[in-house]
Amino acid sequence: MTDKLGVGVIGVGTFGSLHARVYGQLRQCQLKAVADLNPGRLEQVSSALGVEGYTDYLELLERDDVDAVSICTTDEFHVEPAVAAASAGKHLFVEKPLALTPQDCDTIIEAANASGVKLMVGHILRFDPRYVAAYEEIRDGRIGELIHLFVRRNNSLLSAKRLSGHTSVLFFLGIHDIDFVNWCVGAKARRVYAEATSKTLEDTPDTVLAVLAFPSGTIASLEVSWVLPESFPGGLDARFEAVGTAGAIYVNGGCETVAIAHERFEQPELFYAPELHGDLVGVLRDELASFLKCVIRDSEPIVGGEDAKAAVEVACAIERSLESGSVVKVA
Repeated sequence: MTDKLGVGVIGVGTFGSLHARVYGQLRQCQLKAVADLNPGRLEQVSSALGVEGYTDYLELLERDDVDAVSICTTDEFHVEPAVAAASAGKHLFVEKPLALTPQDCDTIIEAANASGVKLMVGHILRFDPRYVAAYEEIRDGRIGELIHLFVRRNNSLLSAKRLSGHTSVLFFLGIHDIDFVNWCVGAKARRVYAEATSKTLEDTPDTVLAVLAFPSGTIASLEVSWVLPESFPGGLDARFEAVGTAGAIYVNGGCETVAIAHERFEQPELFYAPELHGDLVGVLRDELASFLKCVIRDSEPIVGGEDAKAAVEVACAIERSLESGSVVKVA
């Protein structure tokens, strides 16, 4: 494998366009092409980055100079392009969630395995220095045996207005923290109980609260919502807490390092994809660089298909608990 990869991006909406920009800046690769069903959006991104654009992603996958692709379509459309890319011999980075059902996760995993390509999934908290520091303290036993964890990821209503027809608060936000608590505990939750409420949005929950129980006896509380006021500074209120038999850890995962006060109060996002001297830096850049390193060095990704599937299994169990009103065992 060459040490400079040709990369494409399928789906260049809000997050996919960030992927394309990052690939265009990383020295390990060369952005070759992008694909999107929206001709206007496609033209905007491809022209800005100086690469070929395709409304049919299969044409992108036919290119011999594309070694790897990011799949950044909306959640419900991950499976077909991921399988097509794997079948074309392209290494895969799939934005979270891997898919919306465990069965669809298996379809992608099996396609990647059959073609011998790398599969990495975009669970970005595993690259956030704040969360990784907490994970390493837990892994190294610094707070003893885990007793309980608490995770919150509340977003502004802007996200719900943009995405509620394509995903849910559980899969857009909660999947991040489900994967993270699984990682910290070192196992998949075995049963869940959840409640939801909807006072703002019509066809999807505003907020989901869930309790997750693990085989070790550790329990976790999950809070996810996407109906904070549109004016909420930074657009995100995120927290992680872990209590163990010998200590505790607290992470503020919101955007609260810089505050700007003028006509309104703002806290710019400075962790995931901030711009510095014209380049995108931060956690997304580190995550995609890690994916490229896996391909170049033939090493295992930080988040493979099975870990991503485990998070989807827990999320699906939470959905079943919401439907049934009872405790649900995780598959």
